[in-house]
Amino acid sequence: MRKTPARDFGGRSRSEVAEFFEMAMVRTDRAILVSDVRRHVRFVNPAFTQLFGYSIEDVKTTNPWVLLAGPKTEARLHERAERGTSSFSDDFLLHTKSGATVWVSAKIDAIYDEDGTFRYLMAMLTDITESKRLQQLQRSVLEGMARDVPLETLMNMLCSQVEELVPDVISSVIAVDDEKRLRVLAAPSMPPHIARIINGAAAGPNAGSCGTAAWRGEPVTVTDIATDPLWADYKEAFLPLGYKACWSSPMVMRDGRVAGTFAFYFKEKREPSEWHRAIVETCVHLCSMAIERHDARSQINKLSYYDTLTGLPNRQLMRERIARSLAADPLGQHRFAFLCIDIDRFKDINDNFGHEAGDIALSEVGQRLLALAGSADMVCRLDGDTFLLVLNNANAEAASRTAREVIDRLLKPVSISGHAVALSSSVGIAFYPEDGGDVDTLQKNWDTAMREAKAAGRATYQFFSPAMNTMTQDRLVLGNALRAALAEDRLTMAYQPQFDASGSRLYGIEALARWTDPVHGTVGPDRFIAIAEEIGVIETLGRWALRTACAQLARWRSEGFAVPMVSVNISPLQFRNPTFSGQVAECLAEFGLEPGDLTLEITEGLMLDRTPSVMTNTESLTEMGVHLSMDDFGTGYSSLSFLARLPVDELKIDRGFMDLLEDDANAQAVVTAVVRIGQSLGMAVVAEGIETDAQRRFLEALGCTVHQGYLYAKPMAGAALSKWLAARPDCRPRKRA
Repeated sequence: MRKTPARDFGGRSRSEVAEFFEMAMVRTDRAILVSDVRRHVRFVNPAFTQLFGYSIEDVKTTNPWVLLAGPKTEARLHERAERGTSSFSDDFLLHTKSGATVWVSAKIDAIYDEDGTFRYLMAMLTDITESKRLQQLQRSVLEGMARDVPLETLMNMLCSQVEELVPDVISSVIAVDDEKRLRVLAAPSMPPHIARIINGAAAGPNAGSCGTAAWRGEPVTVTDIATDPLWADYKEAFLPLGYKACWSSPMVMRDGRVAGTFAFYFKEKREPSEWHRAIVETCVHLCSMAIERHDARSQINKLSYYDTLTGLPNRQLMRERIARSLAADPLGQHRFAFLCIDIDRFKDINDNFGHEAGDIALSEVGQRLLALAGSADMVCRLDGDTFLLVLNNANAEAASRTAREVIDRLLKPVSISGHAVALSSSVGIAFYPEDGGDVDTLQKNWDTAMREAKAAGRATYQFFSPAMNTMTQDRLVLGNALRAALAEDRLTMAYQPQFDASGSRLYGIEALARWTDPVHGTVGPDRFIAIAEEIGVIETLGRWALRTACAQLARWRSEGFAVPMVSVNISPLQFRNPTFSGQVAECLAEFGLEPGDLTLEITEGLMLDRTPSVMTNTESLTEMGVHLSMDDFGTGYSSLSFLARLPVDELKIDRGFMDLLEDDANAQAVVTAVVRIGQSLGMAVVAEGIETDAQRRFLEALGCTVHQGYLYAKPMAGAALSKWLAARPDCRPRKRA
């Protein structure tokens, strides 16, 4: 049986102590309620009546806890008291006489007789409604952040809830941008023209409460807007609204940056109360968290959706935008043109000038494309050196005009490491809805068209067609087969003799790569070399051709055949490799050959390429003594003065002219000009593809130095050519012309 402990009243009588207790209970601002074992009210103090609106007369015949909290809460309270819990604390949501709700912090004490009999339940109740509402405000904003509510929506929600919590204030949230200018994020109770006044205003030492707080980085309290000098430039707009005082607090981020301000406006001249200060402190913290989260998500979004180098949308964002545009056009009534732009030979810039120079070039490409695009168009960097320009509502004529303008604009030189470099580009064009109704199909088709533009000679544009798609699939299949053939050493080399003009003396032998696939049959060099370049195995193919040709020449020499030299076709991609001249030197040394035993056939366009790797390889090979031949001469646009300075020993007339030589006056003129150029520059001139005696006589009359073609000998395998050599008495070593 619990007994109430004896009380020490400090020598005072019980009546004196009772008087003091009564005085304290009457004067305290905490509501006090005492009920008995029958759950009837025995005492309420004035603070109780003031808080809940009930007098002792209102509640003495009722169960007060049922009235205030409902039967469930009442039962729980008395159960805890009756089972021996003498004292406990809890928060309760109670109801006043008017029906309003009040949050209280309750200290509940069970009072027992000396014999342990439960007699009374005394509750001391403290109004915590304001702090509870502040907690609810915090929870509401935090939940909004967790749901990724947009920042402006979240800030407007915060201001609205604050104004419900404190009806005597108007609140606002102002953001500060990187240029220290103000932008209204939220001011739901202010008229719209106020936002127009604030937006763009600079933070400064006399810029109202908010602009000054942002500039100082500390709270600014203005108790009289009409007279305070900080408000001189703004008071005429605010005073007519009844705003007389303003307190603004800066939101300082962890890095020290002021990201914004939170302000209270009052309609009386006053300073904030402690309650106001508590709310502002909470709101500044919540706003800072929300802005930091927004900035972090914006940065993540930027990294996810924007290219960090050019600032353009990346592939992912572009795909999402295109998908949204297509979804909004289910009937295919709109029209888009997609221009896929790829920089030709961009790898050369990185290889020769470095990746920083490459970044400069790509940034410039992005800026030029942005300048070209209309307001309704889109530009993105797909990856590497590939960009996409989406033209809104464009037909074929507009797309081709824009593609031509893209090519021309990018050809204007860019200054890279002190060099003026023109950026050649190839453009592939696909249309919605003709070439695809979804992003994946369109992407495949504009990429196909771009590759066709590259295959057509670069610095041009091509439209997508179903035939392109078939060709792309064909190249994919052949590309896989070519990789396998190279890995399994299934390519072969054919050799075609070259003769002096009389046709009686061997000049040299050209090595020609051949590929016969068990599935696809014979695949011509014009196909598989282009495929090798596209799929990135051209250097592997080139090294194989160089070693195979050199090995065969060494074999013929060891067999006693006087073969003057062997010539090998070299891809521009291979020649642009800075290590290429070293590879040639190693190959010659491996097979015991002299540099003069080898001729490398390169294209006219490559010889005009003055990038450092090409120039270095050209100089190294020339100094070494390796002969250089300009293949397919007459199909390009060489300057004769420039040609005279090139370290080439030989010009090869494109075989296409041979097919027309007998009947076409233009072909005859070109061949004549090439031979005369070679003669004037002291170069050998090789005419390949000679098949008729009439062609031979024409070339002989011109004084063409070297003849090659079926009229003299067809390409043969190495063993077959050995037999052919064995039958010729003229195969003696001689000095190359």
